[in-house]
Amino acid sequence: MSDPLVSILVPTYNGERFLRPALRSALEQSYREIEVLVGDDASTDRTAAILAEFAAGDPRVRVIRHDTNLGGFGNPRRLLELARGEYVKFLLHDDVLASNCVRELVRGMQSTPGATMAFSRRVLIGDDGRPLPGGQFEPLVDRPGRIDGRELGDAVLENCNNVIGELTTVLFRREDVDPADLWQVDGRRLTVLGDLALWLRLLARGSAFYTPSTLSRFRLHSTQSSQDPRILARGLGDWPRLIDWGVRAGFLGDPQKQRRANVTALAMAVARAGELGGGPEARAMLEAAFLATARLVELNLPPTEGDPRPLTERAHTAPLLDRFRQELDVWAAPFPVALARLAAPEPGEVRAVLDGFREVRSAGAAERFLLAVTPPELEAAAPLVEVALADGADVDVELVPTDEPAGLVREAWLAVAERGATWHGGRADAVWTLRSACTDRAGTSSVTPR
Repeated sequence: MSDPLVSILVPTYNGERFLRPALRSALEQSYREIEVLVGDDASTDRTAAILAEFAAGDPRVRVIRHDTNLGGFGNPRRLLELARGEYVKFLLHDDVLASNCVRELVRGMQSTPGATMAFSRRVLIGDDGRPLPGGQFEPLVDRPGRIDGRELGDAVLENCNNVIGELTTVLFRREDVDPADLWQVDGRRLTVLGDLALWLRLLARGSAFYTPSTLSRFRLHSTQSSQDPRILARGLGDWPRLIDWGVRAGFLGDPQKQRRANVTALAMAVARAGELGGGPEARAMLEAAFLATARLVELNLPPTEGDPRPLTERAHTAPLLDRFRQELDVWAAPFPVALARLAAPEPGEVRAVLDGFREVRSAGAAERFLLAVTPPELEAAAPLVEVALADGADVDVELVPTDEPAGLVREAWLAVAERGATWHGGRADAVWTLRSACTDRAGTSSVTPR
């Protein structure tokens, strides 16, 4: 049986500086059943002449010249559409493959049932092709073999760290990837982590083969766009979206892992925003921080049926956006007691307080509800509270006569108060802000004077 064809895809734009060693490393593979498909993205340097030279010297080289520039996302996608191999191996034009790279990864895929991708250890090199100090990554495991796809995806997302590698590092089956899905999640393109989104799509469907042998070299140099600090900053903004997509794809099933992932994404975004100081990239970091914060708030809410919408939609619309109307510490955990003060026995004020209690109860933010009134006003307040509660049985309220409501509770408690109110004297652990006094709600409840 003949070996399956492998398509080595080389997207390039003005790649004359490093294109020759990249192409040589592809053509010198010990695995011979390959096609080298190069996409020249309307280069303006000597790239076209270099490609013509290689194509004339080896029939396995096929050059696709784009009349107009498709960009760093469009060029690789077009190459994948044209690939004829059973397997696909991207090779960025400034990277280099070890001579046994394709053979080792194909054999690994063939020997690992259920594997949807194969990858290896990689090393970072500089302009001169030599390894950079500290550029040798630690192996994920000591021996070649299978890595569980869910476990690997969880490790990547939980730590916000692409331990798999860049496009040059991985080999996969052509039939497993729809070019339309490249570089995006939920219909929106990722700035930097598009390759990782591809790896996660594959890992969601199966395991991976990994070898600790160093089979690819990823070149770092000042002229590559992936090293632009502005792009790298925006790339940090990809993490909250990718984490959220990953959860919906079956990764991070443990909520604690989701919390750690979003805390890490939040910390990275805030740190980079501080470094940038201002400008568009800093604003992108603020959006990333908001998305991560919104997800952390969401994770603290009582379990409900999952909202299928992506985080970018959930965070900016009800009901999740409504959570930001309150101080975020009210969502930390259910408080034993929620306490409100009735300033005056007026129907509108009573209704507003009781509606606030209903909101707190619905949100799971407190377990017991106390309404403080001054002793002289207890008799007038009780029937008003009964009337306000007559619409629903969703909350039980204890009326407490006192002149010092802030001193009623010794345990942790939640103040339910109008914005700017200070009657709680800073003793409350958190403050739930009341809506307008004209809010109407349904349900009957009970009131217990004491």
